[in-house]
Amino acid sequence: MSLPLAYWVDDLSPFAIRFWGNIGIRWYGLAYVLGFIVGGWLMMRYHRAGRSALPANLVPDFIVALVIGVLVGGRLGYFLLYDLDSILHRPLVLLRVWEGGMASHGGFIGVVLAIWWVSRRSRLPFLHLFDLVASVAPPGCSLAASPISSMANSGERSPVCGGP
Repeated sequence: MSLPLAYWVDDLSPFAIRFWGNIGIRWYGLAYVLGFIVGGWLMMRYHRAGRSALPANLVPDFIVALVIGVLVGGRLGYFLLYDLDSILHRPLVLLRVWEGGMASHGGFIGVVLAIWWVSRRSRLPFLHLFDLVASVAPPGCSLAASPISSMANSGERSPVCGGP
């Protein structure tokens, strides 16, 4: 007797909504968006509780800077580390986000640069902002790197086991 739900997990579509071809809203992207929303919500809670020097009106700007840092850093990191030839001969390949390609270590560098930039503009201590990000990152990382969103993104494929 096989379980009726045992088969759908292996063929989970990466798209929550597909517009046409390879273009659409992906589960992996929704996990990122939800992670940033949760991070912003937590930063607002820290501010209201008096545990953050980051003013409430700067939280959205900080989140936007972090999003840009993750996306640009992750994208550049992927091409610089894994597909350098492609970016050297066709630089516009960076804009083809529907083809995939993000590197977590590039995203981390992008986040550090975003924190530095916001710290300089707002005159808030870099380490305080870094601590804020470190404390709100786990929910976002667990959403974006969860087994389900990674599997939907084809990042967790394993060979078929022939054993019992």
